[in-house]
Amino acid sequence: MMARFPLMRWLVFSALADWLVTRTLARLAIFMPKSSVLLRFYQGLTWAGTLASTLAALLTLSAVLWLAWHSRRSGRGLFSFILLLAAALNLAFLIALPKGWALLGFYLVLFIWLIWQAWEIWVNVQEMGQRLVYLLPGLALLLGLLHHVDQALYAALHLPGPAPISGGLFNLGEILAILSPVGLWWASKRTPRRTDLAVYTWALLPALAFSLFYWRNPSMAGVLSIWSTGLTLYLPWPLYALSLWLAGVIVLKNWGEKPALTWAVLLLAAGGYAPQLSTQAFWGLIGLGLLAAPPGLTAGARAGTEAVAGAPQWLHCPSSGESI
Repeated sequence: MMARFPLMRWLVFSALADWLVTRTLARLAIFMPKSSVLLRFYQGLTWAGTLASTLAALLTLSAVLWLAWHSRRSGRGLFSFILLLAAALNLAFLIALPKGWALLGFYLVLFIWLIWQAWEIWVNVQEMGQRLVYLLPGLALLLGLLHHVDQALYAALHLPGPAPISGGLFNLGEILAILSPVGLWWASKRTPRRTDLAVYTWALLPALAFSLFYWRNPSMAGVLSIWSTGLTLYLPWPLYALSLWLAGVIVLKNWGEKPALTWAVLLLAAGGYAPQLSTQAFWGLIGLGLLAAPPGLTAGARAGTEAVAGAPQWLHCPSSGESI
């Protein structure tokens, strides 16, 4: 159902802008010596990032409310209530700093939302291998959430912490996070085409840029990675480069044919691993919901299959609906 949200493209683009501009480029620019020209560029970058972040937050809230409304109409009242509660807490935390038992309650809402989306993947995805692969990012999100829950619980109980197992859960979740693009790439493979070489080549550029940056300054790369994606880079760097490369391949190969899969990968990447902000956590859960979408129409959906059965072929464009 989430794939039918009419503003999904705008949500994905604004989330990407928040990730790449606000949390990556603007923070990278902090370490650069600034002339007057670079200072103005940095100020413009910060302004653009703030605008993108605000737009992304508004579109995300709209998507959650839209999904809650349609879930209620389709008879999934409990899921609709969970979504409304998540949206209400998100707004409340703009006024009052989330802490203590209120924060734990919010994490419980996210946990129920996550389990619900994982169940929909299990029900809607028919092939077992693909089903297990689609659950990989869900498991990564779960472990990141449990890491936050452990910290919040110890803080609410005024105990020294976190628990020793927390670090292990976090590290395991990071492994699953970088394996997710590998698994999604494997699940989306198809008969090779002539254009695949160009796709794999273009998708290699971000991985090469990351590799060069890490080679030149691994400590700065680690700090920027935590700020940008939540990943600590404690594993060998080629694994992260491989994951980034295959994520790019998925996006480029499936942009026109399987937009829901493309949007899911981009939102999961923009949300990052173990996100600190509720909006970013929502992106991961929305991305997981896109993976759960059964074959059918997607965003900007056609008004019923029967209504377009006799439509000219040129009307059946990628933006009007594809299967995942």
